[in-house]
Amino acid sequence: MKLAAVILLGLLVVVGIAFALPMNAGDKTGTGYIQIVYRDWTMETSLTVFIAIILLTFAIGYGILRVWNTARRFPKRWRELQEQRQLNKARHALTQGLIKLSEGAWSKAEQLLIKHVEHSDAPILNYLAAARAAQELGSESRRDAYLHLAQQSEPENTFAVELSQARLQFDYKQPQQALTTLLNLNSTTRRHAPVLKLFMKIYSELHQWEALIDLLPDLRKAGIIDEAQGAVLEANAHTQLLTHAAADQDPITLIKAWQQVPQKNRVHESVISEYARGLIGKGMSDQAELVLQEAIAREWNENLVHLYGLAAGTDSAKQLARAELWLEKHENNALLLLALGRLCLRTRLWGKARRYLEASVMVAPHPETYHTLAQLLERLGEQEKALEYYRKGLALTTDKVAGQPPLPAHLPTTPRETTFAQQAILPVR
Repeated sequence: MKLAAVILLGLLVVVGIAFALPMNAGDKTGTGYIQIVYRDWTMETSLTVFIAIILLTFAIGYGILRVWNTARRFPKRWRELQEQRQLNKARHALTQGLIKLSEGAWSKAEQLLIKHVEHSDAPILNYLAAARAAQELGSESRRDAYLHLAQQSEPENTFAVELSQARLQFDYKQPQQALTTLLNLNSTTRRHAPVLKLFMKIYSELHQWEALIDLLPDLRKAGIIDEAQGAVLEANAHTQLLTHAAADQDPITLIKAWQQVPQKNRVHESVISEYARGLIGKGMSDQAELVLQEAIAREWNENLVHLYGLAAGTDSAKQLARAELWLEKHENNALLLLALGRLCLRTRLWGKARRYLEASVMVAPHPETYHTLAQLLERLGEQEKALEYYRKGLALTTDKVAGQPPLPAHLPTTPRETTFAQQAILPVR
Protein backbone atom coordinates (compact mmCIF):
# COMPACT_ATOMS: atom_id res chain seq x y z
CA MET A 1 0.00 0.00 0.00
CA LYS A 2 2.83 2.39 0.85
CA LEU A 3 4.68 1.48 -2.38
CA ALA A 4 1.57 2.18 -4.44
CA ALA A 5 1.18 5.58 -2.82
CA VAL A 6 4.84 6.43 -3.53
CA ILE A 7 4.51 5.40 -7.20
CA LEU A 8 1.29 7.36 -7.61
CA LEU A 9 2.86 10.41 -5.99
CA GLY A 10 5.85 10.11 -8.34
CA LEU A 11 3.57 9.99 -11.41
CA LEU A 12 1.69 13.05 -10.22
CA VAL A 13 4.97 14.89 -9.84
CA VAL A 14 5.97 13.85 -13.38
CA VAL A 15 2.62 15.11 -14.70
CA GLY A 16 3.09 18.38 -12.92
CA ILE A 17 6.57 18.80 -14.34
CA ALA A 18 5.33 17.92 -17.82
CA PHE A 19 2.64 20.59 -17.73
CA ALA A 20 5.09 23.08 -16.36
CA LEU A 21 7.61 22.64 -19.20
CA PRO A 22 7.69 25.48 -21.78
CA MET A 23 6.40 24.74 -25.28
CA ASN A 24 8.94 24.26 -28.11
CA ALA A 25 8.64 25.71 -31.56
CA GLY A 26 8.36 22.33 -33.19
CA ASP A 27 5.65 21.16 -30.80
CA LYS A 28 2.80 19.73 -32.80
CA THR A 29 0.15 19.93 -30.13
CA GLY A 30 1.31 22.87 -28.12
CA THR A 31 1.52 20.72 -25.01
CA GLY A 32 4.25 18.29 -26.04
CA TYR A 33 3.91 14.84 -27.48
CA ILE A 34 5.30 11.30 -27.07
CA GLN A 35 6.64 9.11 -29.88
CA ILE A 36 7.34 5.44 -29.28
CA VAL A 37 9.18 3.48 -32.02
CA TYR A 38 9.60 -0.28 -31.83
CA ARG A 39 11.00 -1.90 -34.98
CA ASP A 40 8.47 -1.12 -37.71
CA TRP A 41 5.86 0.01 -35.25
CA THR A 42 5.49 3.65 -34.29
CA MET A 43 3.07 5.32 -31.90
CA GLU A 44 2.62 9.05 -31.37
CA THR A 45 0.34 10.71 -28.85
CA SER A 46 0.16 13.79 -26.77
CA LEU A 47 1.87 13.91 -23.42
CA THR A 48 -1.45 14.39 -21.64
CA VAL A 49 -3.02 11.30 -23.17
CA PHE A 50 0.10 9.27 -22.50
CA ILE A 51 0.14 10.20 -18.84
CA ALA A 52 -3.58 9.50 -18.58
CA ILE A 53 -3.01 6.03 -20.08
CA ILE A 54 -0.21 5.36 -17.59
CA LEU A 55 -2.37 6.45 -14.65
CA LEU A 56 -5.32 4.39 -15.83
CA THR A 57 -3.10 1.34 -16.40
CA PHE A 58 -1.62 1.73 -12.94
CA ALA A 59 -5.04 2.05 -11.32
CA ILE A 60 -6.41 -1.03 -13.11
CA GLY A 61 -3.29 -3.07 -12.35
CA TYR A 62 -3.29 -2.03 -8.73
CA GLY A 63 -6.98 -2.87 -8.41
CA ILE A 64 -6.46 -6.31 -9.94
CA LEU A 65 -3.56 -6.99 -7.54
CA ARG A 66 -5.65 -5.94 -4.54
CA VAL A 67 -8.54 -8.15 -5.58
CA TRP A 68 -6.20 -11.06 -6.20
CA ASN A 69 -4.42 -10.59 -2.86
CA THR A 70 -7.73 -10.37 -0.99
CA ALA A 71 -9.06 -13.48 -2.71
CA ARG A 72 -5.84 -15.37 -1.96
CA ARG A 73 -5.92 -14.47 1.77
CA PHE A 74 -9.66 -15.03 2.20
CA PRO A 75 -9.48 -18.70 3.42
CA LYS A 76 -6.87 -17.81 6.02
CA ARG A 77 -8.82 -14.78 7.18
CA TRP A 78 -11.99 -16.86 7.40
CA ARG A 79 -10.21 -19.43 9.56
CA GLU A 80 -8.91 -16.65 11.82
CA LEU A 81 -12.42 -15.24 12.23
CA GLN A 82 -13.77 -18.69 13.09
CA GLU A 83 -10.97 -19.32 15.58
CA GLN A 84 -11.57 -15.95 17.22
CA ARG A 85 -15.26 -16.74 17.50
CA GLN A 86 -14.53 -20.09 19.13
CA LEU A 87 -12.00 -18.45 21.44
CA ASN A 88 -14.57 -15.89 22.56
CA LYS A 89 -17.04 -18.70 23.28
CA ALA A 90 -14.40 -20.55 25.29
CA ARG A 91 -13.52 -17.47 27.31
CA HIS A 92 -17.19 -16.78 28.03
CA ALA A 93 -17.74 -20.40 29.12
CA LEU A 94 -14.69 -20.22 31.41
CA THR A 95 -15.91 -17.00 33.01
CA GLN A 96 -19.42 -18.34 33.55
CA GLY A 97 -18.02 -21.64 34.85
CA LEU A 98 -15.88 -19.87 37.44
CA ILE A 99 -18.89 -17.82 38.51
CA LYS A 100 -20.99 -20.95 38.96
CA LEU A 101 -18.11 -22.54 40.85
CA SER A 102 -18.01 -19.64 43.30
CA GLU A 103 -21.79 -19.91 43.71
CA GLY A 104 -21.55 -23.59 44.56
CA ALA A 105 -23.45 -24.76 41.45
CA TRP A 106 -20.97 -27.61 40.97
CA SER A 107 -22.74 -29.54 38.20
CA LYS A 108 -23.40 -26.48 36.03
CA ALA A 109 -19.88 -25.24 36.66
CA GLU A 110 -18.35 -28.51 35.48
CA GLN A 111 -20.45 -28.48 32.30
CA LEU A 112 -19.46 -24.91 31.42
CA LEU A 113 -15.77 -25.41 32.23
CA ILE A 114 -15.34 -28.32 29.82
CA LYS A 115 -17.84 -27.18 27.18
CA HIS A 116 -15.37 -25.34 24.92
CA VAL A 117 -12.11 -26.36 26.60
CA GLU A 118 -10.60 -27.52 23.27
CA HIS A 119 -10.68 -23.90 22.06
CA SER A 120 -9.56 -22.29 25.32
CA ASP A 121 -6.34 -20.27 25.35
CA ALA A 122 -5.78 -21.41 28.98
CA PRO A 123 -7.12 -24.99 29.19
CA ILE A 124 -5.22 -25.63 32.41
CA LEU A 125 -7.55 -23.20 34.19
CA ASN A 126 -10.61 -25.01 32.82
CA TYR A 127 -9.37 -28.42 33.92
CA LEU A 128 -8.24 -27.32 37.39
CA ALA A 129 -11.55 -25.62 38.08
CA ALA A 130 -13.45 -28.60 36.67
CA ALA A 131 -11.46 -30.86 39.00
CA ARG A 132 -12.68 -28.80 41.96
CA ALA A 133 -16.28 -29.04 40.76
CA ALA A 134 -15.99 -32.81 40.22
CA GLN A 135 -14.61 -33.27 43.72
CA GLU A 136 -17.45 -31.28 45.24
CA LEU A 137 -19.82 -33.59 43.37
CA GLY A 138 -18.08 -36.57 44.97
CA SER A 139 -16.43 -37.94 41.85
CA GLU A 140 -12.81 -38.73 42.64
CA SER A 141 -12.28 -40.41 39.26
CA ARG A 142 -13.40 -37.37 37.25
CA ARG A 143 -11.32 -35.11 39.48
CA ASP A 144 -8.17 -37.11 38.78
CA ALA A 145 -8.99 -37.27 35.07
CA TYR A 146 -9.25 -33.49 34.86
CA LEU A 147 -5.98 -33.09 36.74
CA HIS A 148 -4.30 -35.46 34.26
CA LEU A 149 -5.67 -33.44 31.34
CA ALA A 150 -4.49 -30.22 32.96
CA GLN A 151 -0.96 -31.61 33.16
CA GLN A 152 -1.09 -32.75 29.55
CA SER A 153 -2.38 -29.39 28.35
CA GLU A 154 0.56 -27.45 29.82
CA PRO A 155 3.44 -29.75 30.84
CA GLU A 156 5.55 -26.73 31.76
CA ASN A 157 3.14 -25.90 34.59
CA THR A 158 3.44 -29.21 36.42
CA PHE A 159 3.94 -27.47 39.77
CA ALA A 160 0.61 -25.67 39.59
CA VAL A 161 -1.21 -28.90 38.75
CA GLU A 162 0.44 -30.95 41.50
CA LEU A 163 -0.14 -28.26 44.12
CA SER A 164 -3.79 -28.06 43.11
CA GLN A 165 -4.02 -31.85 43.25
CA ALA A 166 -2.57 -31.94 46.77
CA ARG A 167 -4.98 -29.25 47.94
CA LEU A 168 -7.96 -31.09 46.49
CA GLN A 169 -6.83 -34.37 48.06
CA PHE A 170 -6.43 -32.72 51.46
CA ASP A 171 -9.83 -31.05 51.23
CA TYR A 172 -11.31 -34.43 50.25
CA LYS A 173 -10.02 -35.96 53.51
CA GLN A 174 -7.13 -37.72 51.79
CA PRO A 175 -4.16 -36.31 53.72
CA GLN A 176 -1.90 -39.29 53.04
CA GLN A 177 -2.41 -39.00 49.27
CA ALA A 178 -1.87 -35.24 49.51
CA LEU A 179 1.40 -35.82 51.35
CA THR A 180 2.56 -38.27 48.68
CA THR A 181 1.77 -35.71 45.98
CA LEU A 182 3.77 -32.99 47.74
CA LEU A 183 6.73 -35.30 48.38
CA ASN A 184 6.94 -35.89 44.62
CA LEU A 185 7.69 -32.20 44.10
CA ASN A 186 11.31 -31.21 43.60
CA SER A 187 13.29 -29.70 46.46
CA THR A 188 12.97 -26.16 45.09
CA THR A 189 9.20 -26.04 44.80
CA ARG A 190 8.82 -27.72 48.19
CA ARG A 191 10.05 -24.53 49.82
CA HIS A 192 7.38 -22.33 48.25
CA ALA A 193 5.13 -20.75 50.85
CA PRO A 194 1.87 -22.40 49.66
CA VAL A 195 3.54 -25.82 49.72
CA LEU A 196 4.97 -25.30 53.22
CA LYS A 197 1.59 -24.14 54.50
CA LEU A 198 -0.06 -27.26 53.11
CA PHE A 199 2.70 -29.45 54.59
CA MET A 200 1.92 -27.88 57.99
CA LYS A 201 -1.77 -28.76 57.72
CA ILE A 202 -1.08 -32.30 56.49
CA TYR A 203 1.44 -33.11 59.23
CA SER A 204 -1.02 -31.88 61.86
CA GLU A 205 -3.84 -33.92 60.35
CA LEU A 206 -1.68 -37.07 60.18
CA HIS A 207 -0.25 -36.47 63.68
CA GLN A 208 3.27 -36.49 62.26
CA TRP A 209 4.53 -34.22 65.01
CA GLU A 210 8.25 -34.81 64.53
CA ALA A 211 7.96 -33.87 60.84
CA LEU A 212 6.04 -30.74 61.84
CA ILE A 213 8.77 -29.76 64.30
CA ASP A 214 11.40 -30.19 61.56
CA LEU A 215 9.28 -27.99 59.27
CA LEU A 216 9.01 -25.06 61.69
CA PRO A 217 12.30 -23.29 60.65
CA ASP A 218 11.13 -23.21 57.02
CA LEU A 219 7.70 -21.93 58.07
CA ARG A 220 9.30 -19.08 60.02
CA LYS A 221 11.71 -18.26 57.19
CA ALA A 222 8.85 -18.10 54.67
CA GLY A 223 6.89 -15.75 56.94
CA ILE A 224 3.99 -18.18 57.28
CA ILE A 225 4.21 -18.07 61.07
CA ASP A 226 5.87 -15.65 63.46
CA GLU A 227 7.93 -16.56 66.52
CA ALA A 228 4.93 -16.62 68.86
CA GLN A 229 2.91 -18.88 66.55
CA GLY A 230 5.93 -21.11 66.04
CA ALA A 231 6.36 -21.48 69.79
CA VAL A 232 2.72 -22.52 70.19
CA LEU A 233 2.95 -25.03 67.33
CA GLU A 234 6.17 -26.50 68.68
CA ALA A 235 4.76 -26.79 72.21
CA ASN A 236 1.61 -28.46 70.90
CA ALA A 237 3.68 -30.91 68.83
CA HIS A 238 5.79 -31.88 71.85
CA THR A 239 2.61 -32.20 73.93
CA GLN A 240 1.19 -34.65 71.40
CA LEU A 241 4.46 -36.61 71.36
CA LEU A 242 4.32 -36.85 75.17
CA THR A 243 0.71 -38.06 74.97
CA HIS A 244 1.74 -40.76 72.52
CA ALA A 245 4.71 -41.73 74.68
CA ALA A 246 2.52 -41.89 77.81
CA ALA A 247 0.36 -44.51 76.09
CA ASP A 248 3.38 -46.81 75.87
CA GLN A 249 3.66 -49.29 78.72
CA ASP A 250 7.37 -48.67 79.09
CA PRO A 251 7.94 -45.51 81.23
CA ILE A 252 11.34 -45.04 79.59
CA THR A 253 9.53 -44.01 76.39
CA LEU A 254 7.88 -41.11 78.25
CA ILE A 255 11.13 -40.02 79.88
CA LYS A 256 12.98 -40.07 76.53
CA ALA A 257 10.18 -38.00 74.95
CA TRP A 258 10.56 -35.42 77.73
CA GLN A 259 14.33 -35.31 77.23
CA GLN A 260 13.80 -34.47 73.57
CA VAL A 261 11.71 -31.42 74.48
CA PRO A 262 13.89 -28.27 74.19
CA GLN A 263 14.30 -26.23 77.37
CA LYS A 264 12.36 -23.32 75.87
CA ASN A 265 9.31 -25.57 75.45
CA ARG A 266 9.41 -27.02 78.96
CA VAL A 267 7.82 -23.84 80.33
CA HIS A 268 4.54 -24.35 78.44
CA GLU A 269 1.62 -25.49 80.58
CA SER A 270 0.41 -28.07 78.04
CA VAL A 271 3.85 -29.72 77.85
CA ILE A 272 4.33 -29.84 81.62
CA SER A 273 0.76 -31.02 82.23
CA GLU A 274 1.01 -33.88 79.75
CA TYR A 275 4.33 -35.04 81.15
CA ALA A 276 3.06 -34.84 84.73
CA ARG A 277 -0.12 -36.77 83.87
CA GLY A 278 1.96 -39.43 82.17
CA LEU A 279 4.22 -39.79 85.20
CA ILE A 280 1.24 -39.97 87.58
CA GLY A 281 -0.44 -42.56 85.38
CA LYS A 282 2.69 -44.73 85.48
CA GLY A 283 3.01 -44.55 89.25
CA MET A 284 5.89 -42.05 89.15
CA SER A 285 4.10 -39.34 91.12
CA ASP A 286 7.23 -38.39 93.07
CA GLN A 287 8.91 -37.26 89.82
CA ALA A 288 5.68 -35.53 88.72
CA GLU A 289 5.58 -33.64 92.04
CA LEU A 290 9.10 -32.31 91.50
CA VAL A 291 8.36 -31.21 87.92
CA LEU A 292 5.13 -29.47 88.98
CA GLN A 293 6.74 -27.85 92.02
CA GLU A 294 9.48 -26.33 89.85
CA ALA A 295 6.98 -25.11 87.25
CA ILE A 296 4.63 -23.52 89.82
CA ALA A 297 7.55 -21.82 91.55
CA ARG A 298 8.54 -20.33 88.21
CA GLU A 299 5.02 -19.17 87.28
CA TRP A 300 1.70 -19.64 89.04
CA ASN A 301 -0.76 -21.81 87.15
CA GLU A 302 -3.90 -23.22 88.77
CA ASN A 303 -4.12 -26.14 86.34
CA LEU A 304 -0.66 -27.28 87.38
CA VAL A 305 -1.69 -26.81 91.01
CA HIS A 306 -4.64 -29.11 90.36
CA LEU A 307 -2.22 -31.78 89.10
CA TYR A 308 0.02 -31.13 92.09
CA GLY A 309 -2.79 -32.33 94.32
CA LEU A 310 -2.97 -35.59 92.33
CA ALA A 311 0.79 -36.27 92.53
CA ALA A 312 1.70 -38.34 95.57
CA GLY A 313 5.15 -37.11 96.49
CA THR A 314 7.62 -38.88 98.76
CA ASP A 315 6.73 -36.64 101.69
CA SER A 316 2.99 -35.80 101.78
CA ALA A 317 3.28 -33.59 104.87
CA LYS A 318 6.02 -31.49 103.29
CA GLN A 319 4.06 -31.32 100.04
CA LEU A 320 1.00 -30.11 101.98
CA ALA A 321 3.01 -27.47 103.83
CA ARG A 322 4.39 -26.14 100.55
CA ALA A 323 0.94 -25.95 98.98
CA GLU A 324 -0.48 -24.15 102.01
CA LEU A 325 2.06 -21.37 101.45
CA TRP A 326 0.33 -20.65 98.15
CA LEU A 327 -2.83 -19.76 100.06
CA GLU A 328 -1.26 -16.47 101.10
CA LYS A 329 -1.69 -15.12 97.59
CA HIS A 330 -4.46 -17.39 96.26
CA GLU A 331 -6.75 -18.05 99.21
CA ASN A 332 -9.95 -18.15 97.14
CA ASN A 333 -8.72 -20.40 94.35
CA ALA A 334 -11.05 -23.39 94.02
CA LEU A 335 -8.48 -25.68 92.38
CA LEU A 336 -5.86 -24.90 95.02
CA LEU A 337 -8.40 -25.69 97.79
CA LEU A 338 -9.24 -28.96 96.02
CA ALA A 339 -5.54 -29.85 95.82
CA LEU A 340 -5.10 -29.04 99.52
CA GLY A 341 -8.07 -31.22 100.39
CA ARG A 342 -6.55 -34.15 98.53
CA LEU A 343 -3.15 -33.62 100.16
CA CYS A 344 -4.87 -33.63 103.56
CA LEU A 345 -6.56 -36.92 102.70
CA ARG A 346 -3.15 -38.46 101.99
CA THR A 347 -1.87 -37.23 105.35
CA ARG A 348 -5.06 -38.53 107.08
CA LEU A 349 -6.16 -35.06 108.20
CA TRP A 350 -9.87 -35.83 107.65
CA GLY A 351 -11.33 -32.74 109.27
CA LYS A 352 -8.93 -30.39 107.54
CA ALA A 353 -9.54 -32.12 104.23
CA ARG A 354 -13.28 -31.64 104.67
CA ARG A 355 -12.87 -27.93 105.38
CA TYR A 356 -10.70 -27.40 102.29
CA LEU A 357 -13.09 -29.33 100.04
CA GLU A 358 -16.18 -27.56 101.36
CA ALA A 359 -14.41 -24.22 100.90
CA SER A 360 -13.59 -25.21 97.31
CA VAL A 361 -17.23 -25.93 96.38
CA MET A 362 -18.26 -22.68 98.05
CA VAL A 363 -15.87 -20.75 95.77
CA ALA A 364 -16.63 -22.67 92.57
CA PRO A 365 -18.70 -25.88 92.56
CA HIS A 366 -17.12 -28.61 90.48
CA PRO A 367 -18.20 -32.24 89.94
CA GLU A 368 -14.73 -33.50 90.80
CA THR A 369 -14.70 -31.66 94.12
CA TYR A 370 -18.21 -32.86 95.01
CA HIS A 371 -17.20 -36.44 94.22
CA THR A 372 -14.08 -36.27 96.42
CA LEU A 373 -16.02 -34.67 99.26
CA ALA A 374 -18.81 -37.25 98.98
CA GLN A 375 -16.28 -40.10 99.16
CA LEU A 376 -14.80 -38.61 102.33
CA LEU A 377 -18.18 -38.18 104.03
CA GLU A 378 -19.17 -41.69 103.01
CA ARG A 379 -16.07 -43.04 104.77
CA LEU A 380 -16.89 -40.90 107.81
CA GLY A 381 -20.34 -42.46 107.99
CA GLU A 382 -22.35 -39.43 106.88
CA GLN A 383 -24.29 -41.31 104.23
CA GLU A 384 -27.07 -38.78 103.66
CA LYS A 385 -24.65 -35.88 103.34
CA ALA A 386 -22.45 -37.92 101.00
CA LEU A 387 -25.50 -38.78 98.87
CA GLU A 388 -26.38 -35.08 98.68
CA TYR A 389 -22.91 -34.24 97.37
CA TYR A 390 -23.04 -37.09 94.87
CA ARG A 391 -26.32 -35.68 93.55
CA LYS A 392 -24.91 -32.16 93.33
CA GLY A 393 -21.88 -33.38 91.43
CA LEU A 394 -24.07 -35.42 89.07
CA ALA A 395 -26.32 -32.40 88.51
CA LEU A 396 -23.32 -30.32 87.46
CA THR A 397 -22.21 -33.07 85.10
CA THR A 398 -25.60 -33.55 83.44
CA ASP A 399 -26.09 -29.79 83.08
CA LYS A 400 -23.17 -29.86 80.67
CA VAL A 401 -24.87 -32.39 78.39
CA ALA A 402 -26.04 -30.54 75.28
CA GLY A 403 -29.73 -30.76 74.55
CA GLN A 404 -30.67 -32.20 77.96
CA PRO A 405 -34.50 -31.83 78.13
CA PRO A 406 -35.89 -30.21 81.31
CA LEU A 407 -38.01 -32.32 83.65
CA PRO A 408 -41.77 -31.63 83.60
CA ALA A 409 -42.97 -29.14 86.20
CA HIS A 410 -45.85 -31.40 87.35
CA LEU A 411 -43.77 -34.25 88.80
CA PRO A 412 -45.31 -35.89 91.96
CA THR A 413 -44.32 -34.04 95.11
CA THR A 414 -46.58 -35.41 97.86
CA PRO A 415 -46.79 -39.05 99.10
CA ARG A 416 -50.33 -39.34 97.75
CA GLU A 417 -49.25 -38.15 94.27
CA THR A 418 -46.32 -40.53 94.35
CA THR A 419 -48.56 -43.51 95.24
CA PHE A 420 -50.96 -42.60 92.45
CA ALA A 421 -48.12 -42.34 89.95
CA GLN A 422 -46.76 -45.75 90.95
CA GLN A 423 -50.22 -47.35 90.55
CA ALA A 424 -50.60 -45.72 87.13
CA ILE A 425 -47.58 -47.58 85.75
CA LEU A 426 -48.55 -51.00 87.14
CA PRO A 427 -49.45 -53.50 84.38
CA VAL A 428 -53.15 -54.18 83.88
CA ARG A 429 -54.16 -57.76 84.78
